[in-house]
Amino acid sequence: MLNIDIRFTKRHTQGFTLLELLISVSVLAILVGMIYGTFTSVTNTIGLARDCADRLRFKQIVWRNFSANLQGVYTDAGATQPEYQFLGETNDGAYGSADTLRFATSLPIPGPQSLPGIAKWVTYEVVGQEEVSETIAAALPYDEDRPGSVLVIREEPLQLESQDFVASTSDGQWDIFERAIPVASMDIQYYDGIAKEWMESWDSLEERRLPGGVWIRINFPRSEEERNEDYRNGITPEEHPDLELMMSFPLGRNVEFPFPDFNHLRVIETEEL
Repeated sequence: MLNIDIRFTKRHTQGFTLLELLISVSVLAILVGMIYGTFTSVTNTIGLARDCADRLRFKQIVWRNFSANLQGVYTDAGATQPEYQFLGETNDGAYGSADTLRFATSLPIPGPQSLPGIAKWVTYEVVGQEEVSETIAAALPYDEDRPGSVLVIREEPLQLESQDFVASTSDGQWDIFERAIPVASMDIQYYDGIAKEWMESWDSLEERRLPGGVWIRINFPRSEEERNEDYRNGITPEEHPDLELMMSFPLGRNVEFPFPDFNHLRVIETEEL
């Protein structure tokens, strides 16, 4: 009886049966599948959270920049000097509207040269990825699955060069501050207080006044899957932009006639013509 038990024990310590191996492999495959699914889900969640955080950060940057600079928008009393021109132009880009806006503001430029009393030009321009400088392109977060354009925000000190004013920039003491944000489109409209309607473009030198306000709509890059999902849900970039900002200008609101010309600049300009 003792010999039988020894042989039985030895027989079972020689290895695993085929059935045991199959069961072990099946259990291992199930565990690996569960772990991989959990890992993929966590990775996708982290990526989605990072994309949402980046988009929120870009929204805050653009909103703060627009709202701050537009609050200090400025033009001369006669609306005749090119340095104070408020110019909004409409353009089409690869992914929608690619409007541009340029104006003078009483706010100083960012950085150590932000001295009081020095106004600045601000330019908002939507360009293609290939049109930005290498320095800006290297700093931009680029996602091949979400192609788009670039919103370049340029701020530089305002320098008077008309009406017998002369400013020299040969010493190169002024720096140009630039910031770039990945966007898909930017559409800007301007309220005409006389016509009581929104205009696609605006030139203060022609209109002799500021618009009553601006309406800015910006969309950020999306993947093909995200665009299709939006369309299935009835969401269109034109009617549901990612960022929407509307601001009025007291100097242009309810203006029925051009700005008052207390210095008679328009009279001088007419005589010269």
